[in-house]
Amino acid sequence: FWSDAAVVKTLTEPATPTALLDTLLRIPARGLTNVGFGLSVAHAELARSAARRRTAILLTDAVHNAGPDPRDLARRFPELHVLLETDGEHDLPLGRDLARLGHGTLTPVHTHRDVAPALNRILNR
Repeated sequence: FWSDAAVVKTLTEPATPTALLDTLLRIPARGLTNVGFGLSVAHAELARSAARRRTAILLTDAVHNAGPDPRDLARRFPELHVLLETDGEHDLPLGRDLARLGHGTLTPVHTHRDVAPALNRILNR
């Protein structure tokens, strides 16, 4: 939601879904979106994992307006799925590219109610 990125929970840190949601909802939306920076932070976090399946899920409108083109970073992921928020301004071509280059899927989400079912479909593959 901004030109910066933050890890709200590391892979090894315990957190309840409610606590994680509360933390996410406290992050202010500030205007610029650096999709590439968020992807670089996620990639570094996944690189620390010993899991056989290392999956990243990007929830975004894909309106990238700060930093370098995120497509090169998407290529580095073994599995990058994109949940494209579509109830406002969004960039469908970039969202598609990120999912394709990241060997994942693109799933449009229109409201917050669409997120959980989309996550279930992705994670149960």
